[in-house]
Amino acid sequence: EFQHMLGHHPYTNLLDEEEDLKKGNGVDCPIVEKDQESDPDVFSSFPIMRMHPLHEPAWYHRYQHIYAPFLFALMTIAKVFQQDYEVAMSKRLYHIDATCRYGSKWNLIRFWGMKIITSGYMIAVPCYFHGIARGLALFVIGHMTCGELLATMFIVNHVIEGVSYAKKNTVEDAAAATAAADVKESEGEEKKSAETENNDTTVHPPSTMYGTTPMEQTRSDAAAKSTSGKLAYVPYNDWAAVQCQTSVNWSPGSWFWNHFSGGLSHQIEHHLFPSICHTNYCYIQDVVEKTCAEYGVPYQAEPNLFVAYKKMMAHLKFLGNEKVKSS
Repeated sequence: EFQHMLGHHPYTNLLDEEEDLKKGNGVDCPIVEKDQESDPDVFSSFPIMRMHPLHEPAWYHRYQHIYAPFLFALMTIAKVFQQDYEVAMSKRLYHIDATCRYGSKWNLIRFWGMKIITSGYMIAVPCYFHGIARGLALFVIGHMTCGELLATMFIVNHVIEGVSYAKKNTVEDAAAATAAADVKESEGEEKKSAETENNDTTVHPPSTMYGTTPMEQTRSDAAAKSTSGKLAYVPYNDWAAVQCQTSVNWSPGSWFWNHFSGGLSHQIEHHLFPSICHTNYCYIQDVVEKTCAEYGVPYQAEPNLFVAYKKMMAHLKFLGNEKVKSS
């Protein structure tokens, strides 16, 4: 829950360019400044894979749509043998402070105890009854199957054709927003706060890998359908609007796929209402979609997982084939 609720939900598809630049120069930002999108399910595979348009492309990324499925299969096995131990020992998961969990000696005892128990019944017992080779093969195949399925259902929701990406506003952006507010005030308009200006379309609205902003078109379409021709003001960088612009559903309204995926098929509803049980997503899906249409907010939904997977792989291929900057 640390990784998902604190690393992924608040900053969906958001990349902090300043932090990435410092990281490239060997400077580790203080933990209080680490607020970029950092869910390991989405962007931690960089530089092996390029999943965000603001990441610098490398020559090998042109093949990422080929080797991606093999990396996806390693998701759960990497968590079991790498990430779990790193978090327990460092008490930190990327920008998330895990001291509240692993600062307790009792929780550490539970962690190491459960690692021993699970290793016993998942590795030692099968090896004892079926032989070492077959026991290890069963363990690896099971994990790779689980990893492939989970990684696929995670990634198609945020890294796919048509989805938008966000960029953190810099100090210069905030200054520009404040200056714009002052200009508007001098022209007789009501002055907005710098925070409100930072949510305006003039400052990094979420955009696709092509640089377009889908919400511009959806707002235009909604205004055309409105009897008054006007819409209630919804900032492009409004939190709820960003969740809709950076998430994608598949098999919307299907109770079967909703249960099969644990609610992942209704990703937009999951991001808007992360605290409600996922079994309710398929029942509120049509309400969310109609509300988005009413306010001109994008609501992207693919007919099924297979279409979403195809678009995700095409998206990875495009991201991997952008021109590499010459050094």
